[in-house]
Amino acid sequence: MEEKRLTRTDIKEIVGELDFFGGLDCWLTSGAALVLYGVKETTRDVDIICTRQLADRLEAQGVPFRLDGLDGTRIFAVNENVEVLEDWETEAVTEAEGLRAASLPSIRRQKEALGRDKDWADIALIDAFINREEKI
Repeated sequence: MEEKRLTRTDIKEIVGELDFFGGLDCWLTSGAALVLYGVKETTRDVDIICTRQLADRLEAQGVPFRLDGLDGTRIFAVNENVEVLEDWETEAVTEAEGLRAASLPSIRRQKEALGRDKDWADIALIDAFINREEKI
C-alpha cells in the first residue's frame, strides 16, 4: 500500500484542527513548512517546533511523548500525522500560507545538522528554490 502524502491543503486542515496551534509558542518546520513555502509538493507528516512552556502544557494534558536521545527534549506524538518537537533551535520564524513556520535558512540548518539522506535531498530542493527566487 502506498504511503499517504500530505499536500498544502491537507497540512492547513490538520493544523487548523490543533487546539494549541496559533500562538507564538509553536511553528511548523521540516517537510510541512517546505510544502507551504512551495519548495516541495507533499510531505509524510507535520512537524511542529514548540517552546518548553507549550511542551509542559502538552505533557500535562497527557499527550504521549518520548525523550530525544541526543538532548533529552520531548517529542510528542499528537496523532498519526503530527509530531511536536520541544525547543528545537530555530533562528527565525516567518509566515507561510498564513501559518507560523521556521524560515527556509533555519530549516536548512536543522536538516544539515540531522544529516540523513532525506535531509540532504531536502537541502538540495531548498537551495534550488532559493536560487530560483533570487533570479526573479
